[in-house]
Amino acid sequence: MSLKKAIIVFSAALILVTGFIFFQYTYNQTNVEPLRKYKIGIIINNDVQMPNVDGFKSKMKELGYIDGANTEYIIKNAQNKPDLQIKYPEEIIAAKSDMIVVLSPAVAVNLSKQNPSVPVLFMDIDPETLIKDKAYPEKNITGVSAGFLDFAGKRVEVLKEIYPSIKKIIIPSDKNHPNYPKFIESVRAAASRLQIEIVEIQTKDIGDFLSRLPEIVNKKNGDALIFYPGPNNISAAGGAANAPKRKLIVDQLIKEKMPAINHNMEIGCASEGVLACYGNYRVDVGKEGAILADKILKGVPIKDIPVVPPVKTLVLEINLKTAKSIGITIPQAILSRANKVYQE
Repeated sequence: MSLKKAIIVFSAALILVTGFIFFQYTYNQTNVEPLRKYKIGIIINNDVQMPNVDGFKSKMKELGYIDGANTEYIIKNAQNKPDLQIKYPEEIIAAKSDMIVVLSPAVAVNLSKQNPSVPVLFMDIDPETLIKDKAYPEKNITGVSAGFLDFAGKRVEVLKEIYPSIKKIIIPSDKNHPNYPKFIESVRAAASRLQIEIVEIQTKDIGDFLSRLPEIVNKKNGDALIFYPGPNNISAAGGAANAPKRKLIVDQLIKEKMPAINHNMEIGCASEGVLACYGNYRVDVGKEGAILADKILKGVPIKDIPVVPPVKTLVLEINLKTAKSIGITIPQAILSRANKVYQE
């Protein structure tokens, strides 16, 4: 073969090889699977639940779900309004979301009845109002249990340990709230074992609670107080902006020398002057929820994702300054179990 023919053959082969490589590159680029973008709807009931959302998003980021990149969050605040509790889930489902994260008991109950095709992840809600089997959820719903309900009775026991002479405990409650049945059942069962009387005083909302504060929180009604986990709970009053309102409760409790226990660790609790707090930090609950969300988005069936028990994030905090102000000495057994003790 002459040199000229050899050059022609080599050039032709080079063109074919180059063309094939270019074709493969172009094909792969145009047929590569696009980056999946997830859409997650989140429904809260009030601003106090934002730490749940912050913890959820923080852990989701660790797991590879980047807000604004491969993940879009649709966050709605129903503000405890029935019309919004119906409207927002419909909007999120219509937006073709991959999941609905719910912190509103009313919304969760409604979705449970509908059993929507979109997976539902609840946080800080009593699972027994939603599903029958927490180990193998039979509906398209799973989540993280509400510690304030599961350990409502335990708060009675903690108060009794702190102040053994307790005879009557005041609870400003709301019988219309979805959490009420389990909460009061747990509290009454513990009180009965300890021979303590529960004094329920119905309040319509936070404003009503505050306007009747001296009438409700006084030694004529009881020896101690347990905060109720509902819309009339002052700890749910507008976050930091309403700290002065929550201080009114603390001041009244100290004035009456009355021990009290709350569940809302971030707001209106031992850090703000309430004697004791026993519950879950919402940020930690949000992180637990994200671990479940990751499984759901990766295709694990809901029936194979058990509800997470609240004990995983349960903490006890004590305020010694308040104890001194009301003339109580906290037993060493309680202090030894406390996760945090506030001195001032």
